[in-house]
Amino acid sequence: MNHATTRADSDFRCIVAPEAGVAGVLRRERTKVYFTENVLWHTLFGLLFWDELFESTRMPSGFDWLPHCLKDRSFRRLFAATIDEKIAAIASRSALPLILRTVAARWGRPNGIFSWDHVQVEALRALLEGSDPAGIAIIVRSMCDDFPGMRDGFPDLMLVQDGKASFMEVKAEGDVIRRNQLTRLRQLGDAGIVAEIGRVDYRFDPEQDYVVVDIETTGSWSNGDRITEIGAVKVRNHRVVDEWHSLLNPQRSIPAKIVQLTGITNEMVRDAPLFAEVADSFMQFMADGIFVAHNVTFDYGFLSYEFERIGRRFRFPKLCTCAGMRRRYPGHKSYGLGKLCEIYGISLDNHHRALCDARASAQLLNLINQKRSEEQHRAEAA
Repeated sequence: MNHATTRADSDFRCIVAPEAGVAGVLRRERTKVYFTENVLWHTLFGLLFWDELFESTRMPSGFDWLPHCLKDRSFRRLFAATIDEKIAAIASRSALPLILRTVAARWGRPNGIFSWDHVQVEALRALLEGSDPAGIAIIVRSMCDDFPGMRDGFPDLMLVQDGKASFMEVKAEGDVIRRNQLTRLRQLGDAGIVAEIGRVDYRFDPEQDYVVVDIETTGSWSNGDRITEIGAVKVRNHRVVDEWHSLLNPQRSIPAKIVQLTGITNEMVRDAPLFAEVADSFMQFMADGIFVAHNVTFDYGFLSYEFERIGRRFRFPKLCTCAGMRRRYPGHKSYGLGKLCEIYGISLDNHHRALCDARASAQLLNLINQKRSEEQHRAEAA
């Protein structure tokens, strides 16, 4: 097990999901990165032993689909011969065809091991082709012996460089490595699979893209209300380099009080695209950017739900300009967007329209990043 320091691009008090920030940095350095955590190993295990787990044993009743033979740790005893055959297939690098046949034949079938939505065939291929097969076999054999004990703690990321796979558990400043995570890292290392702890060193990177987003909605409940407008501004090295905007048809009526607040009427969105029709375009605009918003949980939560509704994941590092301004510009009675724009002379002529608010938030981001750059330079000089 190794330790590594990885530079990510934000303020640890303002950013969430540091592993996504690390992934962005590494991808810009031409490293392939997969979000894996427990999902990759569960998928490998479930697909490889599908017949033994779900065709040859009694399925649990109710909502718990985890096979009894894993719960009572009898799996290895019941299926020793076929388990040995499939582990031998891993060791001989011939397991991938078995897995692909299961994917083709069983796609979508309920199971208690993994979610089909999170199956990453390319990640499985990278693991099986880029790691020591004997090491993978050791880990899988341990899962056969004690699946409940091996169910969690696997590292956040799998990195692939020059065809070689390794793993990284990402820890921000102040994060503590949990016992099960440390155990899993040691098991991977003992099996000959490179696994390390990535300690995140946050600093301003002029090459990092920040995508400042604002949305307008039919209400404040992200699991029930819908988005009516998205505006996004891409900032690199304190400069706006691109913008993205769309009205959206929320497929429901906009309440009168929301129309009064935003100026967005039902007539304006009647012929606008559905979210599913702009999702690809917005994802392309995000690329490897950091998701920024004023009160970021609101905007990010709505977009996550919209992507979830169309069966897709939305995962980016997040930065809040409200929290950032509170930390680096303390002392104001209010940190609402309108009040901060008034204090710092930022134009907000069309407040509560998405692109206008995103542009204003981008200027707050620049204030935060400029202050952080000054702190960084002073620290380096000292």
